[in-house]
Amino acid sequence: MTSRTEAILGWLGQHEAESIAFLERLVNQDSGTYDRAAVNRVGDMLAEAYADLGFSVKRIPQAEFGDHILASRPGTDAGKSLLCIGHMDTVFPAGTAAARPFRIEAGRATGPGVVDMKGGLSVLVFALRALAATDSRVVRKLGCSILINSDEEVGSPTSRQAFVDLAERHQAAIVLEPARPNGECVIGRKGVGHFRMEVFGRQAHAGSQPELGVNAIWELASKVCAIQALTDPDRGTTVNVGVVRGGERSNVVPDYACADIDLRVWTPEEADRVTRAFQDIAERSTVPGSTGTLSGEISMPPWPTNGGTRRMLAVLNDAASGLGLTFAGVTTGGGSDGNRTAQMIPTLDGLGAVGSKMHSPDEYLEVSSLRERAALLALFMETWYEQF
Repeated sequence: MTSRTEAILGWLGQHEAESIAFLERLVNQDSGTYDRAAVNRVGDMLAEAYADLGFSVKRIPQAEFGDHILASRPGTDAGKSLLCIGHMDTVFPAGTAAARPFRIEAGRATGPGVVDMKGGLSVLVFALRALAATDSRVVRKLGCSILINSDEEVGSPTSRQAFVDLAERHQAAIVLEPARPNGECVIGRKGVGHFRMEVFGRQAHAGSQPELGVNAIWELASKVCAIQALTDPDRGTTVNVGVVRGGERSNVVPDYACADIDLRVWTPEEADRVTRAFQDIAERSTVPGSTGTLSGEISMPPWPTNGGTRRMLAVLNDAASGLGLTFAGVTTGGGSDGNRTAQMIPTLDGLGAVGSKMHSPDEYLEVSSLRERAALLALFMETWYEQF
């Protein structure tokens, strides 16, 4: 173990209770995506933490969502600048934190968003604090920007351009999404698309004049079967019709129905193929008199593992050697904002805390991972500056 590893681990060990307390504050503040005021309260906590570290903090105001937080600290080496990415919104509604607040039992922390991704937010803050407290030279030399958005859980509609703009000004990006349960980082992600298929028919009395109606649900049912059939495990393509709506009363022929569709693909070509198939399904009708429309897009482009990510993985392994860790990297079907930066600059994901069962009441974080992952991140920043 090197002296730098010992110094960073030592400082983090002395401040472990503080890092847990910071995480507890974040988790016990609800921050569901559409709860703008609540998300902004988490933003306040982060803005204060970044300012204390010497970052210039800017809020990017939003009308529907909370403000995005952009923190920047220029380095003396203009050619070395790292972008750190995270999000502060969760999938949980208001009141969840009060109903099941942060708690630790048998070495695992639970609570809404504890690992996705408030654990990663805590890891980043304490990695940066450890670097500063142990007089790391990268604090002065390495340029660093942090973008924490408020709308990641709904596809980052208002922040995606900010990631593109920042990627143009940085040499690499790291994403603080959760590590896999075994601690692995993420080196590739499927592209993600969200679509809506709508069907329009004609309303009528279901008992006395059904022949005057055009049943939109009946037509949608045939379309849903065709949509689901586009799933292709051999290509890694998954299609999921997750929400269906239609009709108001059982004695009325429904004139409207819709289905919300989730698409995951590994390549842009596959995204184009399936999107065209969706459009063909929308335009074809089996129930006479019905019409269909398709809306939506690929909101996160595919990120197949590339050379830049492999270089980042090599740096991570060099940094991790002093901790006795090695990483092979994994790919996953879940998207992140790293999908965007990976199109432009080397990107490495899954550098947040270790845990599992995200988006569920059983979501958990391995408490011991807070110190280890903060040390790993701090050492990665130093090694990246020296090698990349």
